[in-house]
Amino acid sequence: MQQISLNAREQANGIAQIMSAMTEINGGIQQTATHIRQTKEGTQQLNETAQKLNRLV
Repeated sequence: MQQISLNAREQANGIAQIMSAMTEINGGIQQTATHIRQTKEGTQQLNETAQKLNRLV
């Protein structure tokens, strides 16, 4: 019984570590998505500016 209890605690600790790592990964994914969105917006603005400059030339 003690061995089963120990194994269950170890599994619970392992699951907690996995959940923590998944939370960190999720945070990183969200930051990456935000940066991609910002890059896309910046690229669109640069493209619009380039088109305006091209029309002026």
